[in-house]
Amino acid sequence: MRNQYMAKVLVHNKVVSEDQVKAHWGEITDSMDIGQVLVRAGILKQSMYEKVLAFVQNLESKNAKPAAPAAPASSASPVHSAAPANAPAPVAPAPAVKPAAAPAPQPPEEPAIKIEGNSSLYGEASSSTVVIEKVEGLEATSMASVQVPVESETAAEETATEELPSQFAVATGEGDAVEAPDVLHPITSLAKIIAYARKFNVTDVYLYADRQITMRQSGTLFIASEKALEKTHLMDRLTEAATGFADSYKIVVGRNFSKTFALPGVGRARISVTWNDVTPSISIRIIPMESMALENLYLPEFCTQFATLNSGLVLIAGPSASGRSTTMTAFGECIAANRQVFVQTVEKPIERLLLNPNGSIVQREVGLHVRTGVAGIELAIRTGADVILFDHLETMDELSLLMQASNAGALVFAVASGNNIHALLSRLLMSVPNENRTAFANSLADQLKGVIVQHLIPVVQNQGLVLATESMKVTSTIAGMLRKCDVSQVVSAISGQKDQGITLDESLQMCVDSGYIEGVEAWKRANDSRRFASYCKV
Repeated sequence: MRNQYMAKVLVHNKVVSEDQVKAHWGEITDSMDIGQVLVRAGILKQSMYEKVLAFVQNLESKNAKPAAPAAPASSASPVHSAAPANAPAPVAPAPAVKPAAAPAPQPPEEPAIKIEGNSSLYGEASSSTVVIEKVEGLEATSMASVQVPVESETAAEETATEELPSQFAVATGEGDAVEAPDVLHPITSLAKIIAYARKFNVTDVYLYADRQITMRQSGTLFIASEKALEKTHLMDRLTEAATGFADSYKIVVGRNFSKTFALPGVGRARISVTWNDVTPSISIRIIPMESMALENLYLPEFCTQFATLNSGLVLIAGPSASGRSTTMTAFGECIAANRQVFVQTVEKPIERLLLNPNGSIVQREVGLHVRTGVAGIELAIRTGADVILFDHLETMDELSLLMQASNAGALVFAVASGNNIHALLSRLLMSVPNENRTAFANSLADQLKGVIVQHLIPVVQNQGLVLATESMKVTSTIAGMLRKCDVSQVVSAISGQKDQGITLDESLQMCVDSGYIEGVEAWKRANDSRRFASYCKV
């Protein structure tokens, strides 16, 4: 038990990292505990090891004391009689452990080492909701009883995948508007940072340790603060963001995540966190508060006809941050405004909250309302959704179910990945095993009604972003290509469709000719870069 105790103390007091413990766990022997292994590796100082060892020996000596000395030898008394009936049985101390000598008294001015918690070894207790990730394979610790109940690793994994949060309401971020500050500082609250971002039409905010606050506006990065952020500032921002999670998600150091959150007065945003040891890197995507009308997206005219379909599948693709979710929700709200329909969304996660004045709308988030995307689609089919909005496709099982839904009479819009139509369709066809590919291709040809691949491109002089698209209606010619599993000529077919399709190069050419974008921006994104070679900067 000594190694488990020691590892827990070291990790929870941030003396060493979880990865360091994992890396050296296999070097433990009967004569060398984990602390000595880390000392030998140069990770842990000998003086710190001695201090932790004294603390752990004190724990062992406490656990070695019988809870009820007067009880008969034949009756096993629990260590803590006040423990709940359903609590896991405490691990009995190993009988072979010799009574340890009383540890040397600690100087009164130094706080005691904590067996778990967020404060540093010599720091005050923190009010942060961010916790340290548990060391895989080690036993969890109860501060109240100083006992170490053994938890089944498999049971914990099953619980994480099968149970859904007890909270389901998605926060809107409504409330008294937060006033945007004139200048940002490292200590500026997250709510005010987001208010500042909305004031200047910023799409993304980046918060990194030892760097200034950085924002993206019209596709271009700029520095928004004079002083650099410290790790403590980042942890404070994470704690503030956690108050806006709909499912009460607990942020764990070392565990990457991406979630939406809402803070009163500044609306909703998506936060993505990655960890470098115990230091977070934070990216925040600002979610628009106002709905975008379909006609204001300036899609090709034939694309707006997808909103009049009664059934079928429409794919919306493009690179990350190209506005795919915005286009999908614009279609959903356009349909809801003109027809009495039952709209259901399955999102990963929910971004903007939608309006449906003429019918009913249900938004479900994977991990919050349903366990998986497949479960969300199945629920939408069972409850008779007229329109399904799915964001976004990750598996072929999800696509197969969406095609089943469209075949059953639902109109489906799904967000996918892909920079052009040829790449998107090729990837879908090649993702299916050879023995099933023909059947899948026939089903796709029957159900697919249209494809939109979009790119957001900076307007000249950073005046915003303009949408360039490669899009098509699925005609009999393209459906025939899909059935043959050969889409090599799809770009030529789109070019020949006149008012039913447009290639990316044609859309880029229109943006250049109208003066919206620089020619070099078109050259960067074109399928055939030779068309814009004259704009290439040497």
